[in-house]
Amino acid sequence: MSWTPPEPPDESEEETSDEAPDEAASEPHGPYTRDNPLTFLVPEPILLRLERVDRPGAAPGEQPVAFSRAGPDEVLLAVNAYPAPLVDAFFASDAFGEPVIVVGAAWEEDGGVRGELSALLPERTMRAIQETVSPEDEDDDDEAEPWAASATLGGTSYEEVVGSDDDDDEEDDDDEDEDAEPHFPLVIGAVIRFPENRKFPADFELEVDDLMRSILEGRAMDAAEKRIDNLLGGI
Repeated sequence: MSWTPPEPPDESEEETSDEAPDEAASEPHGPYTRDNPLTFLVPEPILLRLERVDRPGAAPGEQPVAFSRAGPDEVLLAVNAYPAPLVDAFFASDAFGEPVIVVGAAWEEDGGVRGELSALLPERTMRAIQETVSPEDEDDDDEAEPWAASATLGGTSYEEVVGSDDDDDEEDDDDEDEDAEPHFPLVIGAVIRFPENRKFPADFELEVDDLMRSILEGRAMDAAEKRIDNLLGGI
């Protein structure tokens, strides 16, 4: 993972000037909460392999799915549960037949780290899922199953979210943005690091960087197993 925390401004450039200060340079970088998380992305697209799995505690009608990085060195990245018909649509529409960008958000909670990983799916893929989930319900929203909302395009696209604070971008980029296909995030799982396992208690950004490297390199452990390991380690 090549994401790195933003570097502090160069002191040599901090001279008095009549010009307005750079808003980006003055943005706060914390504290990170659920409402103000640290966001990041894995710059290289990842080909994900989906597999139905059995997980205790899954709600009735939901199917847990494991997301792994496909390849010779397959690594489990995340597990999440979805309504069973939606999972069927994932496979029927080949929603993950091509590499996807993985993004995430993390925040501090009870001294530890919590967050979510999401896959950015292009609009055409979301439409394919939606058509597979409820092809006959397109003209009759009143009869649509409640879980079908998970596959709708009514939400805000990822490009709209990350571009909301970039109103001052150069005009040369406008044409590219207009031609780019919107992408929508689908949460694929949660990330957790318990307080006792933190390696950088004083630097949350380094902590998240280390956590993501652990996940991508296959060094992460299931949260329930890690909790037991922590208890046994304290005996």
